Amino acid sequence: MPTFSYDQGTIHYEEKGLGEPLVFIHGVGLDHAMWEQQVKRLSEEYRVIVYDMLGHGGSSHPPGPYSLSQFVEQLTALVNGLGLDKIHLVGFSMGGMVAQAFALAHIEKMKTLTIMNAVANRTEEQRKAILARVEEVRKIGPETTIEPAIQRWFTPDYLTAQEGIVGRIRTRLQTNNPISYLSAYTLFATADQELWGKLDQINIPTLVMTGEEDIGSTPEMAKQIQKKIAESELLVVPTMRHMLPVERPDIVNEAIHSFIGRTVFAR
Repeated sequence: MPTFSYDQGTIHYEEKGLGEPLVFIHGVGLDHAMWEQQVKRLSEEYRVIVYDMLGHGGSSHPPGPYSLSQFVEQLTALVNGLGLDKIHLVGFSMGGMVAQAFALAHIEKMKTLTIMNAVANRTEEQRKAILARVEEVRKIGPETTIEPAIQRWFTPDYLTAQEGIVGRIRTRLQTNNPISYLSAYTLFATADQELWGKLDQINIPTLVMTGEEDIGSTPEMAKQIQKKIAESELLVVPTMRHMLPVERPDIVNEAIHSFIGRTVFAR
């Protein structure tokens, strides 16, 4: 994979295909590899670009604490460095937060936004739960949080049927830099508060997606995001949990492609 250097470090990225630029941002503790099935299918139609967020994978691991503005700066450097004019941007989970923040900062660089399995406006109970996990990671490391996360993210049938794919996700979580992970996870636990009051400023076509049984990025959160963003539509995938792009790439790929077709190419 190539790397791109900017004033804050290096960005590990991959691109494939020709056409409209379509950029994907992964979730906390993961890396660009989670988008394997999106790269494979959507690169037939688009110039697909995936990368590792700062503090993740092969990109730079600056010391924490992290801020959303650092992640926006990283993505801005990649977009400008690759000479991209306007992009279609897809963000998953924490990547959905980064995508929202990028849209708020650089709407002139955007054609469409897809927010997938993202958190918004956590309740007090939800916030206490995530902050408790952050504290657990801080005190004893991330290892004890990995298996509960795997169980939350995938449906039972998928866990049984796709042990190899699940195993690669588990390995990614187990081999993260623990200091970088804690910094990113701490930001993930709080950044929805920073974004919530600004979402109605996003005025580009937006697709909001989540799984019906995603207990962290709930359908209610997705509905709230959709109501805040004027030019948006909502898709809740029945029976699915958190890892929509991995477990149901067929649904995700078709949803993104048809959404872009309806909102941009049809204009």
